[in-house]
Amino acid sequence: MRLPRALVALSVTLILGLTLGVPTAVADPPAPPGTKASVIGQDHRSDQAEATLARVRTLVEGLGVSSRGGADDNRGLTLALRDLALQMDALSPSDERVAERYLLRPGQGSDPFIPVALPFVTCSADICVHWRESGDHAPNGSDGDGSTVPTYVNRVLNTIQRVNNDYVAAGYRRPKSDGTAGGGTGKVDIYIGDLGANGGLYGFCSTDRPRVLDAPDDYSKAAFCALDNDYRPGQFPTNTPLENMQVTAAHEYFHAVQFGYDFYEDGWILESTATWAEDELFDDVNDNRNYLPTSPLRRPHVPLDTFGGNFHYGTWIWWRYLTEKFPAEVGKLPRLVLDVWKRLDGRPGAPDRYSTQGLAQALNGRGTTIKKELQLFYGVNRHPRTYYDEGAAYNPSPSSLNVAFSGAQQQSVVRKPRHLSSSTVKLVPNGLSQSDWRLRLHFNAPDTARGGAFVVIVYKKAGGLSTSLVRLDRNGGGSRTVPFSSQNIDHVDVLFVNTSTRFNCWEDTVLSCQGKPKDDGLRSELTARTFRS
Repeated sequence: MRLPRALVALSVTLILGLTLGVPTAVADPPAPPGTKASVIGQDHRSDQAEATLARVRTLVEGLGVSSRGGADDNRGLTLALRDLALQMDALSPSDERVAERYLLRPGQGSDPFIPVALPFVTCSADICVHWRESGDHAPNGSDGDGSTVPTYVNRVLNTIQRVNNDYVAAGYRRPKSDGTAGGGTGKVDIYIGDLGANGGLYGFCSTDRPRVLDAPDDYSKAAFCALDNDYRPGQFPTNTPLENMQVTAAHEYFHAVQFGYDFYEDGWILESTATWAEDELFDDVNDNRNYLPTSPLRRPHVPLDTFGGNFHYGTWIWWRYLTEKFPAEVGKLPRLVLDVWKRLDGRPGAPDRYSTQGLAQALNGRGTTIKKELQLFYGVNRHPRTYYDEGAAYNPSPSSLNVAFSGAQQQSVVRKPRHLSSSTVKLVPNGLSQSDWRLRLHFNAPDTARGGAFVVIVYKKAGGLSTSLVRLDRNGGGSRTVPFSSQNIDHVDVLFVNTSTRFNCWEDTVLSCQGKPKDDGLRSELTARTFRS
């Protein structure tokens, strides 16, 4: 996404609450500096930059950081550093000096991650790993002899070279060369040290020259990364040390790949596709399941493109839905995500779309739309075991309201879903034993151009279900009649879905194109009436 239009989606953590359809937030997030539409004053820009610096400091120093999947997961350091680099010009001189330390390469002696020299290096075709042989930051197998490579270092080198090869074989470009930085090899540098001492920090990637374009209209960046030196259980209680190293390497290295496309892209798509990619390469680890409790699966009322808390990690389930539906692969990975990133590419002459634009184009190329797939996505999330390959391990999306019908009656329900979100009303027949009971559903949504949509799912007592996308007229009206005898029907779901992707872009938000949605909170109404035919 081009620099004059948007610098960065914020890393300020949102508190996402589960109310009936609307998430809560502590406060409006500070506005990112430098956006095309921003007219914020220096004081506001400084507040935002100071908040980002405080966030980085919290993550690095391990203050208030929870375990994987918690409310303040330290995996977010990569984008927090990205944000800090792009906001530094709004800091005071003293705070800018502090920020510069966080942006140093590890091993320079004054960086806060690995503040000791890393004098030893071993390289493969595309990767160089840096380490030391003594002290707390030495990796497993170090013997003080720099002429021999510790087993752990070789394992990291081989793992990341394999990850690189898998991404390249899947059609992605290698991460951008850093030229003479990091020893002058032009390869991707990986630094090994005791990151886990900082509150269980798993790893991160960053870049050397984030505020300077390499060439006119070139929004790609080279990257270097850091990983822990052993992932020992005392610091990392979930998974085995090897599993933690593998999924962290795959996740963070995918950020290095992404930076070679567009360093400035929307945060939600950077993190969600990286979390998706780690599970594709190391499917048996299933670390990504830790994020499902704060995902669109369990919080369907939160807009899909939200960047905050840990929600954006849980959005990997959206890419799992799409790639199980469109499974065609290049190498080991489904092609769909690659096609999206090709449209996000911010190098000179490339399409340079923002997140939901690129997604829409990739889906259109497959004969479908965001509107259709979003409705089906929220629908299958009500019964994940019937759709996903690993769906038996996923808890279904909750309903926001249950309504029971015990005779001929009528009920009306109003919802005001935000963009790219959903709210489910569960309708249950209670004692309607005759076979001729029916349920008549009348829908009144916003104009379909503004995102109004409904999904009806009928669950049969004998097993099985049927899903239909409600056909609405262009004014948002429609109706549907379904069987409703309690002999045969367990319940009926009606999903209120807001499929809108319309934004006023560059308005300092944590959503697509930092935009303000045009169609949030519009009124949709369902009227349900039971009768005997």
